[in-house]
Amino acid sequence: MQNQFTIVVSHFVKDDKEEVFEEALKKVIQKAKGYDGYEGIQIIRPSTKAAREYILLIRFDSEINYQVWAASEPRNEWFKELKKYVYKESEIRYEEGLEFWFSLPEAIGTKPPTKWKMAILTWMVIYPSVLALSTLAGIYLDFLPLALRMLLVSMTLVSLMTYLIMPRITKLFAFWIFGK
Repeated sequence: MQNQFTIVVSHFVKDDKEEVFEEALKKVIQKAKGYDGYEGIQIIRPSTKAAREYILLIRFDSEINYQVWAASEPRNEWFKELKKYVYKESEIRYEEGLEFWFSLPEAIGTKPPTKWKMAILTWMVIYPSVLALSTLAGIYLDFLPLALRMLLVSMTLVSLMTYLIMPRITKLFAFWIFGK
């Protein structure tokens, strides 16, 4: 069984180069879609004009398929073109499976926590979240078929876990999951 493979890339874009950077990014994403195992990209844009850090979360179904993309001509051309738009060398991290939820952007290079700690913390968050969302869906969406309600619950839960809950939980429990 293959694990999903996530690449976290930080690009520090020069002032007034955001538009050309984003246009070049759109082009390379279109090319990546043609490669086996490509599962998508999330772009976290800078929170302020001064920050200028774009974080890309690129997902492939396996490390092997990512390596094929990483060695490809379109990707290498992108990295050459990228030098015109960035003021600092890009930072790249690789994450597999649930380890993506347990990464702190400010602690690049930190060893991921042990699997049993990830499992316990994930369960501690998933159980009450599923319980709450399922209850709310049962109350407010009871007119929908159960399969559709559960689809909405699972879509909401994954989004909340990825963008809202786990980043905060990881910071809150960093002392335990990462140790000293």
